[in-house]
Amino acid sequence: TPKLTPSSPDRHKIITQFEAFKAIVTHPYLTQRGISQQTTNDPRFQGRIYTDSRNNVIFPHADREGVCGYELRNQEFKSFSKGGIKGLWASNGSPDDTTLVICESPLDCLSYHQLFPDDTTRYFATGGTLSDKQKTLLKGVFDKFHNKGGHIMIATDKDEAGKQIEQELRNISPETSQINRIVPRHHKDWNEALMAEIRRQRKQEQK
Repeated sequence: TPKLTPSSPDRHKIITQFEAFKAIVTHPYLTQRGISQQTTNDPRFQGRIYTDSRNNVIFPHADREGVCGYELRNQEFKSFSKGGIKGLWASNGSPDDTTLVICESPLDCLSYHQLFPDDTTRYFATGGTLSDKQKTLLKGVFDKFHNKGGHIMIATDKDEAGKQIEQELRNISPETSQINRIVPRHHKDWNEALMAEIRRQRKQEQK
């Protein structure tokens, strides 16, 4: 059998691939998951969601040097770029931001924003469990945000993995930071909570 070689990070290849992607404001996958065009059209998320030639949704991850990998999503498909490494997916920010929301997935960030729209919140997604590189990146973000009196909101999934990420985030946050965790009351993650809220609203409208 052929020897399996580990996928090595290849930034040049990732950047070349990324340059061929197209920024989007709507996509059937996002619509199916309850994300409205009003949400994706928000200045927070413009230029943060892309599509490739196969019509997958692309969420780019970046580190201090720029794009380092990307998540691919579609109805039945979920993957991470070969040769890429996880950095952070982030919404656009503003100097007036007072709250930082950390979710596991970009989809949860979009869902959280749609449920609790706010013009002073910036969003970051980790793409699941945290690597040491991501902890270093987030520590820098937390320190900067703490210095201007910002509030950190941990919005990870309501499960053991979500709790583990919460603890790791608390460990890297400044000692005196304002940090809280928020989880959906009846659902595993914020996209599930959004879909349930949409169903509830539709029922109300049918009465």
